[in-house]
Amino acid sequence: MAEGNSRQVGRFGVGFTATAVVADRVEMRSTTGSVVFDRALTEEVIREAGARLADSVEVPLLRLPWPSDVRPRKGFDTEVVLYLRDGSDNLVAPMISEASDLLLELPSLQRISVGEVEFGVDRHRLPELSSDGAVVTRIAPTRDGVQSAAWLQVATGTTRWLAPVDGPTVAGHDVLRAPTPTGIELSLPCRLIADLPLTPDRRNLHPSADIASAAVGYADLIRLFGPRRRLRLVPEPHLARNRDDARLIDAVLADLRRTSWLPAADGADLVPSRSVVLVGLTAELADVLGDLFGDLVHPDISDAGSTSVLGRLGVVELGLAGLADRLTGVERPSQWWQRLYAALAPLVGTGREVEEIAALPVPRSDGRMAVGARGLFVSDRITGAARWLPMVDRQARHPLVERMGAQELTVEQALSDPALRQLIEDADLDSDGGLADEVLALVAADPDAALPAWLAQLPLPDADGEWRPADELLLPDSPLGAVLVDDHPFGVVDRELTQRHGASTLRRVGVGWGFLVVSDELPTAPDHDLPDEELWWDSLTELPESLSAVGDLDLVDEQRWAAALTLLADDEEIVELLGDRDGYTAWWLRRCAIIDGHPLGDYRAPSDETLVGVLDPLDHPQADAVAGALAELPPASAAEASRLLDRLGDPDREVSAGVAVSVHASIVGACRSGVIDPADIDLPDRVRTLAATAVADAVVLDKPYLLQMVSGESVVLAGTAAEAADAETLGVVLDLPLASEAFAAEIRDPGDAVTWSHPEAVRFAAQRGVEVRHGEVRVHDELWVTLRRNDSVIESRVGWWIDHQGVTHLERAGH
Repeated sequence: MAEGNSRQVGRFGVGFTATAVVADRVEMRSTTGSVVFDRALTEEVIREAGARLADSVEVPLLRLPWPSDVRPRKGFDTEVVLYLRDGSDNLVAPMISEASDLLLELPSLQRISVGEVEFGVDRHRLPELSSDGAVVTRIAPTRDGVQSAAWLQVATGTTRWLAPVDGPTVAGHDVLRAPTPTGIELSLPCRLIADLPLTPDRRNLHPSADIASAAVGYADLIRLFGPRRRLRLVPEPHLARNRDDARLIDAVLADLRRTSWLPAADGADLVPSRSVVLVGLTAELADVLGDLFGDLVHPDISDAGSTSVLGRLGVVELGLAGLADRLTGVERPSQWWQRLYAALAPLVGTGREVEEIAALPVPRSDGRMAVGARGLFVSDRITGAARWLPMVDRQARHPLVERMGAQELTVEQALSDPALRQLIEDADLDSDGGLADEVLALVAADPDAALPAWLAQLPLPDADGEWRPADELLLPDSPLGAVLVDDHPFGVVDRELTQRHGASTLRRVGVGWGFLVVSDELPTAPDHDLPDEELWWDSLTELPESLSAVGDLDLVDEQRWAAALTLLADDEEIVELLGDRDGYTAWWLRRCAIIDGHPLGDYRAPSDETLVGVLDPLDHPQADAVAGALAELPPASAAEASRLLDRLGDPDREVSAGVAVSVHASIVGACRSGVIDPADIDLPDRVRTLAATAVADAVVLDKPYLLQMVSGESVVLAGTAAEAADAETLGVVLDLPLASEAFAAEIRDPGDAVTWSHPEAVRFAAQRGVEVRHGEVRVHDELWVTLRRNDSVIESRVGWWIDHQGVTHLERAGH
């Protein structure tokens, strides 16, 4: 023992008394005096005193000391030398195995030599880790100069807690050390060395001892390690080996619950009872949430396997729904929210997790925050503001937001939204508050998007600063403006707006460059503000399935129609409408577009040979492109039929017989099909005959055999085949008699009666391309017929004839 208790090595002399078990001679060599305990000398003294000893009696070793002059080895103050009994050699191995532990347990012990093996210890205090009342020391035992496993020790008063610096925790079958091992088993993962009262046999605590008092310092020790190691050092109550062990575990856990040692996501230490754990928390998510959630447990110990330990410590489990609730009202940039969604996505694996985060805030493009993503939209093309749409801010977009319910939105859908239509209808024409820029930017984002017709009502500024609907404006230098009347109602769109968004974008919303096309996928009435639309609608036999028509045609200056036709024909969308004869555009142009004082319906296409000589060709470079707006066969109205008949009867026109027959046949067809009422057709002054002459008097050929005797200059044909019904219709239209009614015929002689099986009858049928008939046939060597009309008489030899009784007369071949 050194002076005082500052360097006390042992207690109660228990360790020294144990030497009598293994040795018969013990020398206590000291610099201040040495003594010897010798069992043989003691027995000799007893015998010299006359005492008798039985053979089985062993004299005590430590009763009689003898002075000695032997001093300890150089460098030592005290040296204890044991002369072991025979058979005690097996003590060396246990001494070697326990030497390192002994150096940990006895802080004043610096070195142990066992035979040739020498043990030492390096102790270094760590003031930077120490705190008031808790001294941290790094202890590293050595063997023959080689350092073994190092320990960290926290000393608080007379209690010391130790744990290995690296490697596994202390085995679960350790014992209480006071300071050397006792018989009290402990299951805690840290080693306890405490100055607690024991029973004399050192197997149990003294009844006055309070083992719970030794819990102090445990939190200070585990605080020295990383997050995962800290949690592994939390004792498990169910592993308690005895009552004392259980009391100590309870005390340690109670202290851990109210002490700040639990690693936080932001790097601080938390009091477990005031902490929350988000199961599955990743380092990325912790980095995002760290500055917001100061009570969030470190991600390294936020796995599912740690929840039971954390739960015993009083840590509350934070679910995804709770996380969403706690984020309500948080104000952060959109990029921060995108980082949150990216970090949170790995935790949202199923539909159940998606439902849990349904109320997670989502930043909108208008700067507001939405509770959840349902009802919001995302788009790859929409990058700017669109006030009528609840869009997810582009910088916050992440696939997780779409899983939460945000829907993909196309530009076409955005521009067709009823909310935008309402905004446009309610827009203040003094100022649109930026709506125009938002809409135009969206239009430019998808050049192929189909736009609704009502978008043409979007208010835009004109050159004078006034706000007007888009379809009431023209682009600067618009070619449409050059063909309209001088007092047209259109304004010119603001040049700065044109430069900012581009002419093509403005044209798509209805700003005029060329003519505007009005479209309606399901028209039900003539309500599209087109000139003469009701007249066109009334001319239709059935409702159109869809409507596409050029508007504002009535604003074209009559002297500028040639340029207007060029503008129409050069437009890829409009040129298709010009080819639709039944469509509104071609219908209106035929009636109302004027070239050289005549409507387009007075002209034919240069490539149309069916009306050569009847109508003049349109003298225009794009004449064939606008053919649908020009005259062609068959006529579509009584007025067109009247015009054609009038031109046919014009003696100053050169019209071929073939063209005349084609015109007559088309008019007859239109009348017989019900398209035209013959009574509505104006009678011409003259008609065009088979001889291509224009005459005032003629007959309509209704019987083909009459052409053998009637002059071509006095007959009009209703078609290339003389059909009685067609001839009758043409006679009504032209107010001309039928040839068979105008002439009386007489056959000179009766001829020979035969049947249709006669060779001459069969030859005739073959030549005429008709089937062999039944009935009477008369054959003549020479067939002479006399025709009478008024005072004129014509007699002529013919090849065949049909009399008024329907009998066919034929001339024999070869005569």
